[in-house]
Amino acid sequence: MMWGDGNPLKFTLDKADLWDLRSNNDFMTHPDFSYTGLQRLVTEGRFSEVDEVFEQRQSRDNPIGPTKISIGRAELRLGDPISYDCHLDLSTATVDGVLRTAAGEHQVQAFVHRNRNVFCLRVTDLPEHARMELIPLAEMNDCLAKLNHPAPRLVEEDDILRILSQSIPDGPCYVVVWNVSGPDFFMSFGAAESEASATSVAKSAWHEAADMGLENLHQEHTKSWDAFWDGSAVYLPEQRVSFLWHFGLYLLSSSSRRGSVPPGLQGLWPMDGVMPPWRGDYHADMNVQETFWPAFASGHLELADNWCNLMRDAIPAAQEFTRRFFGTEGTFLPCCTLPDFTVVPCWHTVQLAWSHSGWLGWLVWLRWRYSMDKEWLESCGYPVISEIFRFYRANLRQEVDGHLHVPLSSSPEYRENKPVAWCKDPNIDLALIRRCCDWVVEMEEALGVDALRASARDVRARLVPYSLTANQELCLWPDKSLEESHRHPSHLMPIHPAMDLTTEDGEDARRIIDASLEHYFSLGQYRWAGHTYAQMASLAAVIGRSEFAFDCLHQFAHYWIGPNGLHFNRDTRETGHTCYRGQDLRFTMESSCAISAGISDMLVQGWRDIVRVFPAVPEHWKDIAFRHLLTEGAFRVSALRADGETLYVRVVAGVDRALRLPNPFAEAAIKTEGGTIRLEGNLLIADLKKGQGISLWRDDKWCEGVDFHSRAMPAMHRGVGWLGLR
Repeated sequence: MMWGDGNPLKFTLDKADLWDLRSNNDFMTHPDFSYTGLQRLVTEGRFSEVDEVFEQRQSRDNPIGPTKISIGRAELRLGDPISYDCHLDLSTATVDGVLRTAAGEHQVQAFVHRNRNVFCLRVTDLPEHARMELIPLAEMNDCLAKLNHPAPRLVEEDDILRILSQSIPDGPCYVVVWNVSGPDFFMSFGAAESEASATSVAKSAWHEAADMGLENLHQEHTKSWDAFWDGSAVYLPEQRVSFLWHFGLYLLSSSSRRGSVPPGLQGLWPMDGVMPPWRGDYHADMNVQETFWPAFASGHLELADNWCNLMRDAIPAAQEFTRRFFGTEGTFLPCCTLPDFTVVPCWHTVQLAWSHSGWLGWLVWLRWRYSMDKEWLESCGYPVISEIFRFYRANLRQEVDGHLHVPLSSSPEYRENKPVAWCKDPNIDLALIRRCCDWVVEMEEALGVDALRASARDVRARLVPYSLTANQELCLWPDKSLEESHRHPSHLMPIHPAMDLTTEDGEDARRIIDASLEHYFSLGQYRWAGHTYAQMASLAAVIGRSEFAFDCLHQFAHYWIGPNGLHFNRDTRETGHTCYRGQDLRFTMESSCAISAGISDMLVQGWRDIVRVFPAVPEHWKDIAFRHLLTEGAFRVSALRADGETLYVRVVAGVDRALRLPNPFAEAAIKTEGGTIRLEGNLLIADLKKGQGISLWRDDKWCEGVDFHSRAMPAMHRGVGWLGLR
């Protein structure tokens, strides 16, 4: 995080793998700490004991940690500031600009190398006194002392290098190496089990960077970012919307890599000098899901792999927790965790809800659907989903009506952690259990396995139906309608993202969808949050409500992001638009990521094995295009629209698969190249082999051989990538 006016220029530092994971788990030894104990205490109305056993004991025993740990702040003093003119270019992840101080004019360039743990900074015409200093977090915040972290150790090596080392008890030691004098500064980072190993890693990285020089490092850095952005693209007529798409991907790509620890709530951009809000945890009632959402349609599946791998690797620990708490087989995933399945305090009504397991499983299912990679499915996807299904199957209870029921859960985050939040058969749980059954069947058929298919079909058939009002509106749970504006549309899970009810499921399903949305709208948006608009943008897109989807983008951009693009959980301008207002500047990254995914959903969709191009674009987007977006079924799709009409579509198959495309060209004559198309009703169908691409275009408004990029660029608003210019 780069900030400050030059007196000093400041850099708040973080590293993905720095966590204090020590936890006091004595709270689990209480005799009532079990699902049976929870049911009994709730049934008997002993809610103060519920709060004590399932929330307060853990919070008291773990007041600060487990938690994410940041590094601290680097500072460079340039003199009394006069003016500041810098910006972050998203296309190259580089800050460029000019700072004017009493000492003169300073050209500034800064970047964190995409493939090296090195921060690079050039500041020209430095004052003679200017030195890069590093203030460790331990000197800014006494929480590390309370966690019994040893004091950081600073070593001066010659007159050039400084080496800061900090150990995390029962965790890694991290080391920062930097040169104090410029104009070119290199700051490298290493983490390992021992200080010696971490120092060796960091010093080697520093010397390699210094030997290469800043220009070569930047060339290498920008080449890597160019390759990333070349993976897919959107060409949109509005600068603000285009920024939202790019920024969400930028945040995720900057903080999520294969083999790395997945980003928590704030990614790699900590608040300066404080411990992270909510411990920087993995919040599974929306935040994790929204964070990794854009990895799929953007075609950057690698951005979701570290999360999917974390879920797979957590299975043994999650199985142990499930056996201990529920006394059953399977994998239950609580709401709030850190790496290594470290459970951290949370509202007990949310922590122990059943929906998190299924909604996290949904991410794994998406990773399968967008790749159709059977090797990945066998090694990661199926093991996770089958374990979640086993948990559901073991804990559903059949009652006298013949249906399977959820005995006790909640509809996050309705009524927060109050007693009235506890319920039976919440619709969010039912939707995810239904879909989990579908995923098991689909995955076993793909793998040629027949271990759980019959059981999954049986559970789905016997599961209690959704609870509806007399007006066919989805309830929170039986006989309980949402009666207030709320930030979490949990009761709409059957519509989206579970998509157990779609607009193509017949009149009854459409009636439920329409009635449920009208009811939700009737309650107003005063208690919606930024993440609500992010989630609802995609919901609107998949049901074809393009203007509502666009309005969600507009509301998010206007009320929920700050001047530097970051999403705050408050309307900081206090416009009266929402009850969540004020100067509480706790940034979280999930909403920016989800908005990016929502924009992709407006451009292309692939659910139910049908590829839909421009399914939810607003009326005023006459000229738009996208390139190489990915859909379910592993299709890479490019398309162009001019003057409100689709002119060109190209689809490349990632696996052997039939393309089913609703005719986007209306009644116009079309031409094709690369494959044979047949028409079945309104569907254009082509049997494609892996790697085979087929192009379709309007014969009257497109010519063979036209360059797609040159036709798409006029739709692109110029200057999209600038951030923080002032």
